[in-house]
Amino acid sequence: MKAKQVLPLLCVLVLFVCSCSMDYGDYPSEPDSNIVKEVQPRVFWAFNYRTSQYYSITANLIVEGRYCRIWMEQGANVSTTTAKNLTDIFDTQIYPKMMETFGIHSPITVGGELVANNTMQLADWLGDRDGKLAILLLDIQDNYQQGVNESRTSGYFSSLDLIPSRPHSNGADILYLDTYPEKPGSWNSCKTLAHEMQHMMNYVTSVLLRRDSNNITTVHEMDTWINEGLSAIAEWVYSGQHNEERWAYYNADPSGLIQKGNNFFIWGNHSNEHYYADLDDYATVYLFFHWLRIQAGGSSIFTNLITSKQYTYSAVTEAADNAMKGSGYDDWGTLLKTWLAANYINASSGPYGYRGEGTLKNVKAKTVPEGMENIRLYPGEGVYSITRSGFPWPSEGKDIKYAGLTTISPWVSDSSIYNGGALLTYNVNTNEYGSPEEGKTSGISSNIDTTLYEQRIRALLSLHRGIIRLE
Repeated sequence: MKAKQVLPLLCVLVLFVCSCSMDYGDYPSEPDSNIVKEVQPRVFWAFNYRTSQYYSITANLIVEGRYCRIWMEQGANVSTTTAKNLTDIFDTQIYPKMMETFGIHSPITVGGELVANNTMQLADWLGDRDGKLAILLLDIQDNYQQGVNESRTSGYFSSLDLIPSRPHSNGADILYLDTYPEKPGSWNSCKTLAHEMQHMMNYVTSVLLRRDSNNITTVHEMDTWINEGLSAIAEWVYSGQHNEERWAYYNADPSGLIQKGNNFFIWGNHSNEHYYADLDDYATVYLFFHWLRIQAGGSSIFTNLITSKQYTYSAVTEAADNAMKGSGYDDWGTLLKTWLAANYINASSGPYGYRGEGTLKNVKAKTVPEGMENIRLYPGEGVYSITRSGFPWPSEGKDIKYAGLTTISPWVSDSSIYNGGALLTYNVNTNEYGSPEEGKTSGISSNIDTTLYEQRIRALLSLHRGIIRLE
């Protein structure tokens, strides 16, 4: 992946309808959120998702906490009590949890000058240097119309704000949260805040570790799927709960494209094929990153991942290999194969499953549609088909590989077919711009009944379908 000049990077949480507190000693102690009595208005740039244009709003500083300041767009219908509650949640839950999992805690110098002692202080140094994160509550302009078009943008982060010299930059470490129809301080809104905070921390870490020489204007941003996978973990880090809209969506496969191989590795490459195709990316990256966490025995793998100097798949294989020495996960093909096998087998122990963790024990991959014996797979994609006695081992292509799967030990074979098992057909190409390659399947589909998941997902999508899109 080529180095990118720093450009406006909008990391957006879009919704479609169809703890303990840890003291890092970063800032002076403020035991409680303070309501700002003398409001000082400020003009901010915001992004209009209907017109793809920037526009200005005026906001008031209404609450100040230990780690953040809450600004509210004039005219927004958010009470001071709600803003104070959001501040308290951020200070005592979101900030410490995010810093523990994704933060750097060491002196940071730029050009020989000590500028920060952790990730968020570096974000502040790149921004307005006021010592606290700005959270702007505003009615994000999107296509939402109640009862007509229920899609909406729940929140976003823009790297442009950390480049004060650029047009439309707010010159601040700032995150944006929607006030209508979203409700700041709610569980979903706080998950959005954690999600977007990871995007900010990821970008800032890229400026620190993944830039060209000492030039902070040329950075290597982490591949979209890695960035989004870490933000999916960020939601879990805050909430401690699994998102049914991800794992159950995977089982139901409303787009019908997951069973044909669509997943996260080439982000958005099937968007023109189905309205839900982007959700496939989020569902699969959610499962992949939680599988990494479970197999690694904790979230420290993500601390190592976000601080890697690598920014492509190699950052993931590096972190996986360090966390699970001897598993062969320094090889992308091995890592990919094991995770794909885990989705089909889902054993209660070992690498081929989610070790029975919560609702993830229900994850079950679909097989290819009946009769589909030839399939074209993009890099990182994989499919399953049922095998019977006498089915010949297919000839491998340049990047197309095969594995025999069974739901009992020995689980996986790189050379044998299991009667009543499955054939995993997958593409190990690591080029995110690579073209699809043709692979073989048995053309036999399983009879797994996913009606329950399909009904549940339809109900969820009709209420609050979640999609997080990086733009």
